[in-house]
Amino acid sequence: MRTSNPSTRRGRVALAIAACGCLLAIGHQFAAAQQTAPESPFREATGEQAARHPQYEASGQLRLPDDYRRWILIGSSTGLTYGPGAGGHQMFGTTLMEPTAYDHYVRTGTFREGTMLALVMQGIGSGVMPARNGQFASDIHLVEMAVKDSKRTAEGWAYYGFGGPMGGGYRTTAAPQAKQACYACHVEHAKTDNVFTQFYGLLNEARSARDSK
Repeated sequence: MRTSNPSTRRGRVALAIAACGCLLAIGHQFAAAQQTAPESPFREATGEQAARHPQYEASGQLRLPDDYRRWILIGSSTGLTYGPGAGGHQMFGTTLMEPTAYDHYVRTGTFREGTMLALVMQGIGSGVMPARNGQFASDIHLVEMAVKDSKRTAEGWAYYGFGGPMGGGYRTTAAPQAKQACYACHVEHAKTDNVFTQFYGLLNEARSARDSK
């Protein structure tokens, strides 16, 4: 039967104690780093202070955001009109919502100040191979925006037209339209805070999910 050398055992114990000490020191350093490290920028980017707001020219005209085509798609329609005498040239309508305003609506059920909605009107295409039937949204004809900004508009919401081939050409800035042009219809017929949420399934789903919690 082999017996271990006492000095060897003491050496092994000393090494184990030293290793534990190193691990404890590393653990304390990691904990301190966690306490002093700044929050993730990805978490900060979803906060309310990161909300995006409309930008205006010195003249007061609204700037058309460069990325509006990448906003959240909240609704689409074909030939949808609001006014009793409207009609004529039918188009596909796509409504897009600025992402931070959409996140706020999902959390609260309200449209915050600075909410921007873009309405993109496109032609109706068909007969393009390999499609045998059906229709699709083709070229953009008109771009409009709705903006909630009580600091600039007494009514709270303002509506802007950026033109297109059917509106005398595209514009990168636009003045608010006359109150009777859009606001009067929205305030009378829109379901939620001047917004036609009755046509926007994604917003209705968000409200239902929040109310069921």
